[in-house]
Amino acid sequence: MDMKKYICKLIFVALAAIWTFSSCGSVDMGDTSVQTTGLQSLTVQIVGGSQVFTPATKGPYNDGDVIIFKIPSPLEEPTDVSKMKLAVSLENNCKAEPAIPGVIDLTAPYELKVRTSTGEIKTYMIKVELLPPIASFQKEWHKNSTQLGFKYINWLWSLDVSGDYLFVHDGVNFDPDPNIRVYNKNSGDIVKAIPSPRTVIGQVRTDDAGHIIAGRINGSGAGFMLYVYNDIDDANPQLLLDYANDAGCPVNLGYRFSVVGNIKQGKAYVYATVGNRYEANDNRNAYYYWEFNNGIPLTVVPNKVEFTPIAGAWDYADVQRRSIDDDSDIFLSYILYESTDAQSRLFGSRFYRFRDGLQEVIEMDKSNHEYKILGYKVFSVGDSDFLAMLTQVFYDTDPVKLKVFDITDINNIRDMNPDKDGYNDFMIFESENYTVYNIMMFGDVAVSVQGNDAYIYGLLISNNASQGGIIKYHMKYYPRN
Repeated sequence: MDMKKYICKLIFVALAAIWTFSSCGSVDMGDTSVQTTGLQSLTVQIVGGSQVFTPATKGPYNDGDVIIFKIPSPLEEPTDVSKMKLAVSLENNCKAEPAIPGVIDLTAPYELKVRTSTGEIKTYMIKVELLPPIASFQKEWHKNSTQLGFKYINWLWSLDVSGDYLFVHDGVNFDPDPNIRVYNKNSGDIVKAIPSPRTVIGQVRTDDAGHIIAGRINGSGAGFMLYVYNDIDDANPQLLLDYANDAGCPVNLGYRFSVVGNIKQGKAYVYATVGNRYEANDNRNAYYYWEFNNGIPLTVVPNKVEFTPIAGAWDYADVQRRSIDDDSDIFLSYILYESTDAQSRLFGSRFYRFRDGLQEVIEMDKSNHEYKILGYKVFSVGDSDFLAMLTQVFYDTDPVKLKVFDITDINNIRDMNPDKDGYNDFMIFESENYTVYNIMMFGDVAVSVQGNDAYIYGLLISNNASQGGIIKYHMKYYPRN
């Protein structure tokens, strides 16, 4: 045989072998098997909509599988699935044939064909089942930091809602300007700015009766203080609590606090935590609480509870009690950020539900949220309980999204995860991604419930004023019975 022809033949055989072993998936020299599954996962999205839907069963999928998307469809306005975007994840070197159009019609089953690297054709049928939802969601608006007139776009610590208004504290340390900003909750338009009761205010909250409560952080040795305004026109806020530094108040107590009940009448509770990403304070593994009766704390020195589930010290933690009842649920989330933890997720955020005395602790499966929980709110509509959560992946520039979970069965926060069938009945909403640059890991969620409607607000923090601001979603609840 001619030597040149022989060499060419050897090269051809070698290239053919390389092509064979470089089929779907990576090459493992210890295993020469060819991966030919084809379709790994897929999602659909209504054209012009923000919600991404996942199938009722998880992939990878077999040839001939019927893949069903169960999509909520309000009775009064059925969901239109005639214009849908289909996104698929295939094994390496596999491709859809014919190519998937930019828009598909799912009013009838859609046939998806995938050619594997060996040339085999796999066929899948994609169908939609329209179901009466427990709730539907619609984005109403996103107003950025410029539109809202924020000054300290990186230092917005809290968002709350009461009556007709949204409240945001937009001030830092010793800024003397009126910096409790009041917005119309429907439109997001500015109503007025209220002077803070004193300097170094961190968060502004509202109670169940609509009072406005401003909390002073124990920075600069002044102690943790709470001031209450009767309404947005109250020019003389009342000092309710003065827990002095010299009386044992931990440094930076009050970075986060929450209120439940009527702070001026009957029983109420205030919960607070220590936290500061850039200061290694003690007590960043405990929460503190006060019981109030008719506007007076039973004791100035609070009850301290060591939060034993955490190993280490959090950067920030949010504690919220659901009601003034003795057997009330209590919720806690924290962020424990480690810069080397992008892949392992040994740290990051965790979310818990428990009762007084750390009884009946349930930890949420961490795969239900991203690395950082920036803020959350538990609320009820009708006979159902929900959790709205603002969450971010890992890096400061990673996107932020809003998620809503049905937690009527509280055990689902532990038992459900994205790989479980029926997950769409648990995580009932996931918003679009919002681009931010959030160095401080701040953010918050507020919810206003009116009958069977809930309005969910998220505070987005970014050093780019065109990105941050407030988002608003309308959740319409459909009673189970």
